[in-house]
This record gives sequence, C-alpha cells and structure tokens, in this order.
Amino acid sequence: MTSPDAALAARPEACSACGGGLDALGRCAKCGAVFGEAYRCPLCQALADVESNPTLHYRCRACGGPRIPPSESPISESEVALLRSARSEQLRAGAFKAGAGFAAASGLLSFLVTTVVLLATAPAAFAKFAAFTACLVPFVLSFFALSQSRAHARKLDAALEQAWLLAASRVVAQAGGQLTSAGLAKTLRIDETRAELLLAEVSVQDFVSEARAELPTRVRVTELADPEQLGLEAERAHPPAGTSKP
Repeated sequence: MTSPDAALAARPEACSACGGGLDALGRCAKCGAVFGEAYRCPLCQALADVESNPTLHYRCRACGGPRIPPSESPISESEVALLRSARSEQLRAGAFKAGAGFAAASGLLSFLVTTVVLLATAPAAFAKFAAFTACLVPFVLSFFALSQSRAHARKLDAALEQAWLLAASRVVAQAGGQLTSAGLAKTLRIDETRAELLLAEVSVQDFVSEARAELPTRVRVTELADPEQLGLEAERAHPPAGTSKP
C-alpha cells in the first residue's frame, strides 16, 4: 500500500482548480477537490472524496462503492478485501431487489391481463384455475429474489462492520493505543456514540488476542470415549448409596 509520505508527495502544494490550500491529506478546504493517493478509491482506483450514505456509512463519489474516510495511516489490505466483498454483496443485493420489483410488476400485469381475457371469453373453471395459477409464478419469483436480496444485504452489513473494526484498530494503533472516542470520531468522520462502540470492540479484540497468546499449551485429545461407557465406569467407581457390594 502507498505510505503517507508517498501520498503527500503525489499531491500538489495548492488546489489546481481554485488555488486554495490543501490539508494534510490533500483536500482543498475551499472547493472540496481532492489530490494525492490518500483519496484514491480502492475499488475503482479513482481520486475521489467520500460522501455519507445511510446504508454504507460512506461511499465513493465516483463509483458509489463502500469507502472508509482516509486518514494519516494507509488502508490495509484486509480492509480493501472486506470493502471489495461488501461491494460485491451490494451489487448482488441491488440486482436481486431490482429483479424482485420487475417480477412483481410482471405478475401484476399478467394478473390484470388474465382477468380481462377470462371475463371476455368465460372459459371453463379448470382453465380459469390454470390461468390464475400461472399468474402466481412471477410473485413466487419476486418473493425468492427479495429474500436473496435481504440475505446479501446482511452479508454486506457484516463485511462493513468488519472493515470498520479493522479501520478503528488501525487508527488506534497509529495513535499508539492512546485515542479517545472524540479523536476516533474526528478521524473516521463518525459520531462519538459509534466511535465508543468501535473502541470497545477494539479493546475486546486486543484482550482476546493477548489472552490467547498467554494460554499454555494443552494436551490434544485425539479420541473421545463413548458417553455411555463413561457413565458405566462412573457408576462402578462410585456406586449409589445403599447398594451392597457382592
């Protein structure tokens, strides 16, 4: 990944659009134009700023894919992989949702046309039943597509949560572990409530990692005894009270 020094060296000293000054990451405070590798989208590779989105938190202004706001520390490969996975799930969820809408509209249209035709021709009862049954097929497909869209949307949320957790860990590590929720909120452009939750998750993750590293080596159990056999052996070793020995 591009280091912060390389990102700063790749941008001009002033905005080429309006001549305004640039911040440490290469964003013009006057017109909002961005310069330098810090703002390069890991999905479409375009130099573009991020914008808030209710579903993705932040998205690229060029391709609309999920993004994490740039900071002084470069984004990691794991974060890029999660963002790509989230982008894939985003496209699949959108495709299934569009397919569900098209199937529902087709089913409604076929139902209306079938009703008009049956009223004009008055066929047998079996023909009416078969025709209305055929009209239900698009609605079944619409329901299936909508369920698939929701499943991919859940996978999208899971990938985004993991990406943001890694981003928070990276920012905290960049600050030497001494970072408040206000500082994390300012760096990642989120509210302090969400920043506190991310800091708590990072702390738990670090604690679990340290605990695993300190655990002593255990003897691996290769075979498990039959539970019934273990019960019989326990009864033989500790017979119930009142049982006389032979």
